[in-house]
Amino acid sequence: MITRTASFIRAHRWGAFVVATYLALGVVFSVVNPIHEATDELRHYRYVRYIADYGRLPVQSAGEGNAQAHHPPLYYATAALASFWVHPADPLGDPLSNPQWGFRNWEVGTDNKNLYLHGPDEAWPYRDEALAAHLARWVTLLWGAGAVALTYALGRVLLPEQEPVAVTAAMLVALNPMFLYLGAAVNNDVPAALIGAAITYVALIAVRDGLTMRRIIALGVLYGLASLVKFNLVAMLGVIEGGLFLGLLAPLGGGGPQNGHPSRWRAFLRANVIILGLTLLISGWWYVRNTILYGEPTGFLRLTEIWGVRDPRAGVRLAGRELRYAWTSLWGRFGYGQIPLPDSLYIAVAVLCGLGLLGLIAYLVRERRALSPARWGMFGLLMMAVLVNFAVLYAYITISPAGAMGRFFFPGLPAFATLIAVGLIALWPEKLQPFVAGAVGLAMLAFVLVALIGYLAPAYALPEQITPPDDPLNIPVGDVARILAYEVTPQTIRRGDEISVTVTWEVLQPTPAPYMVFIHVFDQQGVMIAQRDTYTGLGNYPSNWWRPGHIFTETYRLIIPETTYEPNRLDVRLGLYHPDLGRLPIEAPDVQDSALLLAQVLVEEEPDSEYPNQMFVNWDNRFALVGYYVDPRVVRPGERVFVTLYWQALDPPPDEDYKVFLHVVQDWNKWAGLDGAPVSPDTRTREWVPGEVYRDERRIPLPEDIPPGLYQLELGWFSDATGERLNIIAEDGHIVDNWMPLNTIRVIPPGENE
Repeated sequence: MITRTASFIRAHRWGAFVVATYLALGVVFSVVNPIHEATDELRHYRYVRYIADYGRLPVQSAGEGNAQAHHPPLYYATAALASFWVHPADPLGDPLSNPQWGFRNWEVGTDNKNLYLHGPDEAWPYRDEALAAHLARWVTLLWGAGAVALTYALGRVLLPEQEPVAVTAAMLVALNPMFLYLGAAVNNDVPAALIGAAITYVALIAVRDGLTMRRIIALGVLYGLASLVKFNLVAMLGVIEGGLFLGLLAPLGGGGPQNGHPSRWRAFLRANVIILGLTLLISGWWYVRNTILYGEPTGFLRLTEIWGVRDPRAGVRLAGRELRYAWTSLWGRFGYGQIPLPDSLYIAVAVLCGLGLLGLIAYLVRERRALSPARWGMFGLLMMAVLVNFAVLYAYITISPAGAMGRFFFPGLPAFATLIAVGLIALWPEKLQPFVAGAVGLAMLAFVLVALIGYLAPAYALPEQITPPDDPLNIPVGDVARILAYEVTPQTIRRGDEISVTVTWEVLQPTPAPYMVFIHVFDQQGVMIAQRDTYTGLGNYPSNWWRPGHIFTETYRLIIPETTYEPNRLDVRLGLYHPDLGRLPIEAPDVQDSALLLAQVLVEEEPDSEYPNQMFVNWDNRFALVGYYVDPRVVRPGERVFVTLYWQALDPPPDEDYKVFLHVVQDWNKWAGLDGAPVSPDTRTREWVPGEVYRDERRIPLPEDIPPGLYQLELGWFSDATGERLNIIAEDGHIVDNWMPLNTIRVIPPGENE
């Protein structure tokens, strides 16, 4: 047995090398990526722990441990089997969250990319929850290694005489940063890739060599297992049917009907009966259970009750934009999408795949007469696997706000990689093919290392120890830290610009609870127009885990809103606070309310502005705010706030009218507001002329009992017919929100001077 295995590995040494490389890199990814940071990993982990600790399956609900319970249990059972002997103190507990993790999460960078706070208890040697999570991760990694091996096998079946094609296909999967990242996390998408590859492999052999009872049984068993791994694998029935149909047309060495024989249709039906029977035997219990619990076999409807569902019409309208997100998340968009890679990397891999597709077309044209019917059938089956899984992804986009995830295409990724590999390799002369495959492999390896070392690892890195500055300020912050130096740049800005606040900290001792850095920016009327809160380490190094004597420097970024009044003088202040314990005192001049004045920044007036506070805020490409004016911004209870808005019509729909809402809000509580048609109560936006600018004046009376304090003016658009809000679209196409903070007003007590 050992000799035969060694001989097999020698015969497929390059395929084995790719699998080994995947496993090695996967372990590195699992170490670099803190536990629970991958998409939905905490929920998948809880599913595993529920089985491991309670010995039964969870029931779908919004409760702890049950959020992913609609998923079939096979993968989770394997992970539980590997980790049942570890007993975390609180298997279904909530890790400490980072409240600032969503800061500009569409940008490439390292600023607050961690969803959770990670402390020394997660370090090597792993124990308790960290050990249980990593064991489950390594089980996923083994599933992923199987998918890589089967991708190699697909290439050997398709073009057995051209091993570089199989090796390249395997590398396109194994060295996909996202496949590695999720292969080193707790999830069922990578296991779905293994099952998808296995079904495609058996179906491909059936097309090449004909349909036998053994292959029919194998397809039935695999489809039954697929139904216990992930529900979207049900779509692989299309690949199975294609394999059955094409396999029955192929000459058989196994005693089946010959091409053109009338009994092939009976054989086709018989094969389907066998496959369906095996599927029901293996996985039918799961769907019967779901029907009893939820009233339908998948549990998906219960899931939509908990998490919501998208109107398919809106999904189709958004699909073009979201398919781009799906493409980026297929190759490397880590966490919950908040750790993207530079666009240049996505473009590079798109060019590589585009060259592969062009090469595939050229190869099929060149070899159209040389390819046998069975070989054509195999190419067709691989294309079917790609299209079936793309259809699943597209359908999910249309019904779910979370549908644009490239991982939903993983079951079709092995087939896609095989076709791309044919286009990249098969056109080259045989002597050059190994070198081309090596070049592709090196390019993909560079892609992985850049993603890992350049973007994933820095997102969770702790600040480095530095030497103290030559002339430190030594400003005490309580008895826990000193500010050794600071700098605010630039000193003169325009609306929408970024301010950078660089601070050098010296740790004296950790705090009992995590304190956050706050940076507040006030205008010359004392109204706070911008703020930034973050744990030190840009989210990764809260003060309760500080190391005494640690000196580090970090830069906090603030975006000055485009709605900031101009010209203006801004005060930038900094301190440390805890939501329950308050602010730490700072001993220095220019301290007000335990906030150190760092600098004053001037906001210059935009030259040649056509409108006051000119800007361009795009609402779903239908309307744009191009300017505004608020007067007064310091008011007393019972007074009115006058707001003038300048709207430009972009592409208003001809069959629907929209209205504007403008609310006065504090801590999510609405104190006043004015909703209605823009310009006048009789305005119909369907009659607006694209390109025209309309002046919209609004008077908002404040209630007599409104307490003194700061209040935000919130602005947006909504449909007169449905009430659905329009989204604000950023320049790069991502959705910002369905409302915007227009400005801040300050309410002062009656009789107080401004």
